[in-house]
Amino acid sequence: CQAQLLRNKYLHSKTLAQVTVRPNDSPFWKGLMRVKETLFHRVKFIVGDGTTRRFWEDTWLGDAPLALQYPSLYHIAQRKEDYVAAVMQMVPLNIQFRRSLVGERWNSWLHLVRRLMDVQLSDQGDTL
Repeated sequence: CQAQLLRNKYLHSKTLAQVTVRPNDSPFWKGLMRVKETLFHRVKFIVGDGTTRRFWEDTWLGDAPLALQYPSLYHIAQRKEDYVAAVMQMVPLNIQFRRSLVGERWNSWLHLVRRLMDVQLSDQGDTL
């Protein structure tokens, strides 16, 4: 009941990862927004359909967000907030970088792609 109230008032049709704090939000909600990133870095998500988990910034593959596992790739990624489903829906992967993948970045990319080859999305929702 209270969770639904919070969803209706603050989330609307967005996920928790998509919302940001607004000046007119309640002190309670502002407090939740302050700990949001800490929460996302400490929990691991199980990806089902990949529609609510952020590819780079949520922990879903390994024990840390891909942004921390592959910082050289994350820093040059054009769309840092893409969801797993948006990235994995195409072959080749739907990721664009601002710079060429050479040297260490190329090696990091190959390592990441090898890991992603084992990921199979399903029709189930993503879970905690």
